[in-house]
Amino acid sequence: MAEVEIIRARTKDSAAVLIDRLMKSKNQTVVLMLPKNSIIAANLETLRALREEAESVDKKLFINTENEDIKAFSKELGLPFFEQKQELKRMLDVVPIRKIEIQPEIERAMEIESTEEQKEQKEDSELEKSVEDFYNETLVKKEDSIIEKAPFFNRLVLFFLCISVALASTALYLILPRANIKITLNKLPIKESISVAVSKNVNSIDFANSIIPGQYFLLTKSGSKTIDNTNTDDATSLKTGGMVDIYNAYSAAPQKLVAQTRFETKDGKIFRIQKTVIVPGARMSGPKLSPASIKAGVVSDGTGESYLLAPSYFTIPGFEGSPKYAGFYAKSAESMSYLKGGNAVANAAIEKTKKELENTLANDAENDILNTLKNSDLKLIDGASAVTINDWKVNGSTLSMQLSLQAVLFKESDLKKLIEYSISNKYRDLKNFKFEGDMVYSQATKSDYKKGETFFTFDIDKDNIFAVDISNLKKEVMGLDKNSIRDVVSNKNFVNNATIYLWPFWVKQAPNNPNKINISLDK
Repeated sequence: MAEVEIIRARTKDSAAVLIDRLMKSKNQTVVLMLPKNSIIAANLETLRALREEAESVDKKLFINTENEDIKAFSKELGLPFFEQKQELKRMLDVVPIRKIEIQPEIERAMEIESTEEQKEQKEDSELEKSVEDFYNETLVKKEDSIIEKAPFFNRLVLFFLCISVALASTALYLILPRANIKITLNKLPIKESISVAVSKNVNSIDFANSIIPGQYFLLTKSGSKTIDNTNTDDATSLKTGGMVDIYNAYSAAPQKLVAQTRFETKDGKIFRIQKTVIVPGARMSGPKLSPASIKAGVVSDGTGESYLLAPSYFTIPGFEGSPKYAGFYAKSAESMSYLKGGNAVANAAIEKTKKELENTLANDAENDILNTLKNSDLKLIDGASAVTINDWKVNGSTLSMQLSLQAVLFKESDLKKLIEYSISNKYRDLKNFKFEGDMVYSQATKSDYKKGETFFTFDIDKDNIFAVDISNLKKEVMGLDKNSIRDVVSNKNFVNNATIYLWPFWVKQAPNNPNKINISLDK
């Protein structure tokens, strides 16, 4: 196996090209010859990366150049400088001769360099030739001098030693492999507010006017709830009331009943009418009178649940002792209930129950919509829905209600496309920008449910617009070799630069266990 290789760099060879050539080298000792005007001199930190890459695969890297800046920085980094024949002689004294072989340059330049660069290449070629000539002379001398046959015992020991090393290497290969990736982040702070309109009247995204398609929903819910008066200060002060039909079966003449006229149940509970009413006269039907009636509202004199009467029969105590007592009476078709406006305590209990029932029905309606759409891309934001109470009433101790929920929804994928378009249009470095990260929504500023429209602002305020997904990156590089890892990492928009290490040195691929892949961020 060859142990020495000369890599002659071209003037325009970048760090990536040199690292690639270094990684492809099959030799453990490499001499990197850099032209005097190499672009590496413009960014000397590249030498550090070259050294780290060489160390990561257990290679010995030498530098040869006439550029004084590169020489000085190489010395600072501890990179050995190749001194032509003197240096090669030192290496030959350390490395077994049979393992030394000069590998010719693999890649050839495909472009014509300047006159100065061609001159440097010629000088480099002469240096290569001198190294090769020296190597050939030394190789011949030493090959003639060291031909020796090992004893059988030594061969046996060597055999078992090789087996042991192979087994140990296999165990280490299965237990120790790790991948370390050090990433220097790209940074681009962004602070933007994008005005968005959602409309059911468009079928595709209007990028110019920031309008995305919307969907209008209408859902009706009904329910009831028992009025809770246990938390009021004085539950016994709750009055009840309802509607009654007052009948005149006494005469064909109308009868005036003034406000606060009493009506009494069979068990003595008193209810009063709140306004003066005139009960129409009875109609003659042959020889008999046919009773006439009028509706009127009544309120209980007493309070409490005992006045939540079922449909009942009422007499008028004021007519007691006269013929009118039997001719005038009232009936209720529905149960009495706590009054909406009877007193402050009753109002508080009713309003509390009403609000609770409204919230329950509204939440049920919203959950019904979201559950129906949970497997879709549709999004409902705060302020883009409204609840309307269609009807409510109190019947006894029960409050019933019907309400409607209106909402305007949109596809989150449509919003992302609009955001990406807006950002790409404004920032030159983000022409192919892809929005990644959580979507945080503000409340809708305006909604018109008749038109099926809603409006809101999407705010982006990030120190760095590039989202870093380390967990997903680990999955992408599992099982890949170093070059493939570099391809994956370099295609991430959040990566400015990356250094990749596979350990131990014989490992050629990243582990298939993400826990053995360490990714560190240099912010």
